[in-house]
Amino acid sequence: MRDAPVGLRPVLNLLDRLRTTARLTLVIVLLVVPGAIATVEYALREGSQIAFTTAERDGVRVLRPTLHAMAAVVGGRDVDLTAIGSEVRSESSLGLRDELTAVSDAVSAGVTTPAGRLAAAQAFSALITETGNASNLILDPDLDSFYVMDTQVVQVPRILEAAAAAAAATGATGSSELVAARAVLAGQLSTAAEALRTDVETAVAQTSATGLEPRLADLRRLADEAAALAGRLTAALGTPGADVTGVAAAAEDAIDASEQALDGLLRTRADGLKDDRTLVLAITIVGFALAFWLAAAVWWRSRHDVALALRGVRAIADRDYGDHELPGGRDEFGDIGRALLQARERLIEQDEALKAAQLQQEQQVRENFAQQRRAEKQARQLAQQLIEESAEALTTELNDVAAAVEAVRTSAGTIHERVDAADGVLRSLLADASNADAVTTALGERLQRVAGMAKIIASVADQTKLLALNATIEAARAGEAGRGFSVVADEVKDLAATTAHSTDEITGTIQALEREATAVSSTITAMTAGIGGVDEATGALLGVADEQRATVVGMEQRLTNALDRVRAIADLRNMMERRGDERVPLTGTLVFSGGGRRLELRIKDLSQGGVRALPVPGEALPAGASGQVELPVPGVPPLDVDLLRQTDDEIVFRFRALPPAAATALHDFLQAQLV
Repeated sequence: MRDAPVGLRPVLNLLDRLRTTARLTLVIVLLVVPGAIATVEYALREGSQIAFTTAERDGVRVLRPTLHAMAAVVGGRDVDLTAIGSEVRSESSLGLRDELTAVSDAVSAGVTTPAGRLAAAQAFSALITETGNASNLILDPDLDSFYVMDTQVVQVPRILEAAAAAAAATGATGSSELVAARAVLAGQLSTAAEALRTDVETAVAQTSATGLEPRLADLRRLADEAAALAGRLTAALGTPGADVTGVAAAAEDAIDASEQALDGLLRTRADGLKDDRTLVLAITIVGFALAFWLAAAVWWRSRHDVALALRGVRAIADRDYGDHELPGGRDEFGDIGRALLQARERLIEQDEALKAAQLQQEQQVRENFAQQRRAEKQARQLAQQLIEESAEALTTELNDVAAAVEAVRTSAGTIHERVDAADGVLRSLLADASNADAVTTALGERLQRVAGMAKIIASVADQTKLLALNATIEAARAGEAGRGFSVVADEVKDLAATTAHSTDEITGTIQALEREATAVSSTITAMTAGIGGVDEATGALLGVADEQRATVVGMEQRLTNALDRVRAIADLRNMMERRGDERVPLTGTLVFSGGGRRLELRIKDLSQGGVRALPVPGEALPAGASGQVELPVPGVPPLDVDLLRQTDDEIVFRFRALPPAAATALHDFLQAQLV
């Protein structure tokens, strides 16, 4: 748009929003509408002129009987108004009813006298004048028909009216009024006669119609009769009345021919206008038809060529190099078509070269794939052998380890049971030692109480000794009387001595018992401490046994996991065996139908067991979906499949219950692809 002329930029902005066919349509409309308007305007104008001339001819049809009736009245003959009434009613658009009524009234009033005939002639003259005005005759645009019209509308009625006035002129013979009136009438007749001749000469001189002059010859005779009447009036100015039959007869003779001449001129003009209009409209219509025909052809050709060019460009863009029709004319679209054809041929050559290179590359890919397949097969076999050997060795070793772990677990259980039993015995001994210690402590306390009682007894013995001594002293004092009491005092003294000796022995015994009880208590305390240490050791040993058992359980679990993994490694062979159906890379499209959905997916690879495809963005299948796929494989019907896996990178379908024929055809196809 920058290099476009400034004045064209607004139009170009509009045209840029329209397609080529719309632009052509707009141009056609803009060209046709003014022409159509001008054509309609011309047709209306020509129709108006034809209507104008037709109205004039309507006036001529009224003039003919009216002039005949006027001439008859002026000539003193009977008048029949039937023809006039019929024409006036037929041409009602002229609006002559009032004038016709006036004529009818004048005729009804009587035309037997010169005055009555004059009045009727005047009424006829008024009807003729209004007919000329209402029918456009007075405005006739052509010279020949105008002057012929003037003879009929103006001059002939004037001559007849002047003749009627001359016949009706009254007065005393020789009177000045009569002379003046007749002189005036003579002048009117002479002027009208001269004007009539001039009209005829001018009409004949200005017409291109042949045979007009003979038709107007009677008008010349009427002019001569009018001039002769004027001469007679001039010669006898003082004499009333006049013979006007010659003028009336000449007028009647001239009316038909002149009216026919006028109608012929008007008809010729109307026919010429009609012919001109018909010719112009025919040429215009033919021109419009040709223009529309040409415009329709240009529009269709442009639309067709644009469509072909767009179709060709889109086909090339879609890498469709088929024999599509292209514009072939000698215009710019034809140049575009030839350029597209040349581009298509070059692209076909390039595509063939690319296909050859692609075939070579595919062959190389197949060879590489076959070699890779053999290498993978060898590697898989070697890996399977290694896995089997490793799995077998690991299984044997792990089984041995499992047996050892089982023995350890059994030993740990036995140790735990025995330690638990020893711990129970030690706990029992510890309880007994605690009881013995308590008993020893109680014994010590009782011995201490016994020692306390021995002290009391010793104290009593001492007091008893003192009492015995006092008794002995008192018995000595008493003499014979106290001799028996002295014996008792001696016995008491001996008893106190014995008690004191026994108390000492008891005290010594108690002290020995206390020492031995203390020793026993110390021994029991030491033994309790030792048993407590053994109990702690036994508890620690029991904890170690528990830990060992937990460790053995953990080792057993790990060993079980290791065995499961070894079995999984062993099962890897089966997993690898599932790859026995080789995946063959494949280009093409599959159609999945299922769950009320239909998807077209590009294939990644194909195997005997399933197919992988590229997902469609925004289209996800429900988990566990099933349905049918149509594969681009000859002889393979739609196959039942299950959705095995779906990721952002691929969709994997697994075949379900392949029919034998389909399985054979699929196998043959895959083997052919692997060759």
